[in-house]
Amino acid sequence: MMAPDWLQTVASWWHVTLQAASGPAGLYVLAALSFAAATLIPFSSEAVLLVVIAAQPQHTLLAVLVATAANTLGGMTTYALGRWARHWQTPDAWRWAPQVRHWGAPITVLAWVPGIGDALVVASGWLRINAWACAFWMLLGRSLRYIAVAGLAWAM
Repeated sequence: MMAPDWLQTVASWWHVTLQAASGPAGLYVLAALSFAAATLIPFSSEAVLLVVIAAQPQHTLLAVLVATAANTLGGMTTYALGRWARHWQTPDAWRWAPQVRHWGAPITVLAWVPGIGDALVVASGWLRINAWACAFWMLLGRSLRYIAVAGLAWAM
């Protein structure tokens, strides 16, 4: 049974992307894809981080810093979209608003969690939770995640 054309296209793109990440431009690819992964685009920046670490183990700390910074900037872009979307009642923001209102900025430490992270960040922007506090908590959560991924890479 053949895979649909779109699936083959995605697999081909993923292969080319990971190849680029293992080359000299690996940190740039990591930055771009870590930023994109933190926006509303579903994507795994952890896989790219693992490829960069495998290709350039001497740059592990730099790769973790690049991924963390770019992913946090992408998260703040999502936060800004939430503030901008205040004019509309987005379903995810509305659904997560009570939890975000209750916990405030510290809940954005979970911004990296697939499935709920983007909604928490959008809701934080939508509710106009302090942007600097959200940035701090997102930075903390995202950095711990990338440190854990790098640690797993070194343990293998």
